Amino acid sequence: MDILIAGGGVGGLALARGLARSEHRVRVFEQFPTLRTGGAAVTIFSNGAAALAGLGAPLGGLGGRLDTLRFDTADGRTIVTADLTILARRTGFPVTSVPRDRLIEHLARGVPVEFSREIVDVEVRPDGVTAIDATGDRHEADVVVGADGQRSAVRRALLDPAPAIENAWTTWQGLSPVLPELAVNATGVCVVGQAGLVGLLPSGDGLLMWWFDVHRPLEGSPAAALAERFAGYGPLVEQLLAKLRDEDLESFRHVTHRVPNQWGHGGTTLLGDAAHAFPPTQAQGANQALEDAWLLSRALRVNPVDAPGALRRYEALRARRVRKVSRRAASERTNKPLPPPVRALTRMIPPSLIGRAYIAQLRGVSSVLNNETV
Repeated sequence: MDILIAGGGVGGLALARGLARSEHRVRVFEQFPTLRTGGAAVTIFSNGAAALAGLGAPLGGLGGRLDTLRFDTADGRTIVTADLTILARRTGFPVTSVPRDRLIEHLARGVPVEFSREIVDVEVRPDGVTAIDATGDRHEADVVVGADGQRSAVRRALLDPAPAIENAWTTWQGLSPVLPELAVNATGVCVVGQAGLVGLLPSGDGLLMWWFDVHRPLEGSPAAALAERFAGYGPLVEQLLAKLRDEDLESFRHVTHRVPNQWGHGGTTLLGDAAHAFPPTQAQGANQALEDAWLLSRALRVNPVDAPGALRRYEALRARRVRKVSRRAASERTNKPLPPPVRALTRMIPPSLIGRAYIAQLRGVSSVLNNETV
């Protein structure tokens, strides 16, 4: 088959890598003139790492391994600690924070990408699909996959012209060589208080991924506004805030897509944020895109004769899984302080039990950990 993938982000490139061993002709169209290597870091949980291995693109030594994840209150008390080594032992894949530019470059190796090709419309025919780019050129294919992000033109053409819905939360993030005593460790720290959440994750090579989830807009200088809003969040956050400049920060609003049961018609489908954009609070955005790529590449390798049937089965399996993540993420509950009685109870839970709870949650939203087939 001739497979055209609209979008050269994490999901689109991962799908292309997964199809590289097939006899299909695979093309990736990316609207930007180069690889989009912006952004901070991506947390790859065990399900995403397993998907990458299955797609023929294992992480290897990329990024920083996370063995422990700790949640603290703004006044310095630990709410809960998760032993993430349990995930590695149970699945064979650790949790890792990987700089996004390195992940994109890793996935792009050997992938045929046509840059400055923006797909703006799709026409579905009984015998194939036509993708139309911004210059008016028409590209025929047997299958078109919309992996073009939350503002997906493929989604608009196939399903729903409505954009993803914004909520009140915004993430301000960056990646830099700060807090060296934490950056070289294998412990991630999240600090939660009335102002929102601050996350700090070692990401390899002395780099620290950091972010601020805020529920009210910042005014004036974002670095100064964050320093004022998150004052009193403890020494780690204070040290970070003292280093930040406006140019270190990038922001994105939290959005949520409706996740339908069917993501396309005929030889078309969606993948990643194009199908199911949701807030980053569950750290599953990239992981669910990789899950999509893993199952879709499997579907297109195993069922080349009945592509539409394979695509519908892929969508049904993935919609069921990803809808659970979307609901949890849209609640933004991890960004909000727990009531004192609940905090008192969570402090009593052993880190190993939290790790086992993570495993159960991941299995509930994972196709790859359940070895699903279409």
